[in-house]
Amino acid sequence: MSCDEVKNELAFLLYDELSFEREDAVQRHLEACADCRWELEREKALHAALDRAEVAPAADLLARCRRDLRERLTKQARPSRLAQLWADLARAMAMPWLKPVGAVGLVAAGFFAAQFVQGPGLLRRGAEPLAVEPVASQVRYLQPDPSSGSVRIVLDETRQRVLTGSLDDAAIQSLLVSAVRESSDPGLRLVSMDILKNRAQSAEVRSALLQAVQTDPIAGVRLKAIEGLTSFAGDAETREVLAKVLLTDDNPGVRIQAIDLLTQHREARIAGVLQELLDRENNNYVRMRCQKALRDMNASVETF
Repeated sequence: MSCDEVKNELAFLLYDELSFEREDAVQRHLEACADCRWELEREKALHAALDRAEVAPAADLLARCRRDLRERLTKQARPSRLAQLWADLARAMAMPWLKPVGAVGLVAAGFFAAQFVQGPGLLRRGAEPLAVEPVASQVRYLQPDPSSGSVRIVLDETRQRVLTGSLDDAAIQSLLVSAVRESSDPGLRLVSMDILKNRAQSAEVRSALLQAVQTDPIAGVRLKAIEGLTSFAGDAETREVLAKVLLTDDNPGVRIQAIDLLTQHREARIAGVLQELLDRENNNYVRMRCQKALRDMNASVETF
């Protein structure tokens, strides 16, 4: 499969809408293609954000739309186009692989049919076209008709959403946390972390900072996460994480930041961690900072 084909299938992969053979082909491609894995992670982040903002429709919405459409169709002198649309969507609902698309289509048909027959000039012949948001379209199913030379095409369409809000807004903050935790875009994680580093008072944000400082592959993101944890230098969980980072992180700058934060509160256990670091440290500047920290703590620079 090509990258374009795989990227078009990612949303269906996440919703378990692919056939076994198609899903297997996509998964094989993802194993070999870093770019498409990046696209998959971005799609996951988007879906997670939208799931948190999801508003459940009324339970009887589909039934009301169908009823309203039937009633209005019977009153129209020329219902052929709408009737055909209804019939096509009903057939789509009967196909197992098209049930999710068909259900959405039926709701949309009920809504737009009401506007078609009643709205002030909307969709009438000769009316000015309405401006709509850009839509990403993907052909989901097509059925050629050799006898007429026509083809029936079922499209899946998605739109981007733009959200604007205060950093104090819980929904905005959760989206930023999702970007830090789940995005495969290093630049996006870095910008999100730069925004969140001053909001570690939130338990959700602080948890994201602690995760990032241990697992993010970009040193700049880890450094900003440590910066955000500065006011929690005395917190037991924070100190536990920083002690681990001090002994495992491969970036000297991150290790120095961890030393500075850990030595704000002196305790015997941290002296032991510094002694262990000094025993294995190859960077001369980190060694010097480690020795100074131990001397300031009146601790030996040797391990025993």
